[in-house]
Amino acid sequence: MRIYCPATNIIRDKIVILDPGQIHHLSSVRRLKKGDRVLVFDGKSQEYECVIDNITKDKAELSVVKARKAVPVKFDLTLACALPKKVKLDYIIEKTVELGVDRIIPIKTARTIVEYSPEKAKEKLKRWQAIAVEASKQCGRIKLPEIELISEFSKVVSQAKNYELAVIPHLGPGNKSLKEVFCDFKPSAIIIFIGPEGDFSPQEIKLAKENGCIGASLGDLVLKVDTAAISVVAFLRLFTH
Repeated sequence: MRIYCPATNIIRDKIVILDPGQIHHLSSVRRLKKGDRVLVFDGKSQEYECVIDNITKDKAELSVVKARKAVPVKFDLTLACALPKKVKLDYIIEKTVELGVDRIIPIKTARTIVEYSPEKAKEKLKRWQAIAVEASKQCGRIKLPEIELISEFSKVVSQAKNYELAVIPHLGPGNKSLKEVFCDFKPSAIIIFIGPEGDFSPQEIKLAKENGCIGASLGDLVLKVDTAAISVVAFLRLFTH
C-alpha cells in the first residue's frame, strides 16, 4: 500500500507515521505488521520503499529500504475554477489531481451562486486538501498539489501575467480551440480559468483579456463546470505528453 507522510517526519532512513487515520488503515484495515513493506511519499519530491519496524495504535515506525525522486513535469498547471452550483468541488479536485494538476484555486465570479462564510471556507479548504492527499495516494504522484483558499476572480486574473500562458475558455465568438492555443506555445507555467454555470460575464472576459488571457473554445456543446475542468486538464496532459 501507499501512504503520505510529511517530510518533517522523515529523518534520514527513518519515518514516523503519527496520523491516526493512516495508522488505522495500516493496522486495522490492511492488517500490516512488523516486517511488512509499504510505500511512503513526502508530498514534495521523494517516495520511499519502507519496512515496518513497529506499529501501535498511536505510532508507526518505518525504516527506508529504497528511495526514488519524482519525475520532473513538463509544465506547472494551475486550475482557477469557479465554485460549482450542483456538483461538489470535491469531485473536481479528486479527478484533476489524478490527472496531474499542480495547483487549484477556487474562485468566486459574478455569476457564482455558492457562498461560504470565512469559517466554512476554512473547513472546506481542509477537506479539499485531504481529498488531494487521498487522490495523490491513489494515482501514484509524489508531489502534492496546492489547494488555495477561495479567491475573487478579479484578484486571481490580475496575476495571470505571472504565467507564461493564461487561457480562459468561454462561450463567446472568435475563440481558438485548445489545440490551436497549445500548438502556438510551449510554456512551463499555465493557468486555466473555468467559469460557473452561465459562463463568465462579458466584463470578466474583458478583464481577463486585458490581463493577457487567451480566449478558448471547448467545442459546440455547453459543458458543466466539472466536465469543463476535467476535460481541459485531461486534454493538456495528454496533448503535451
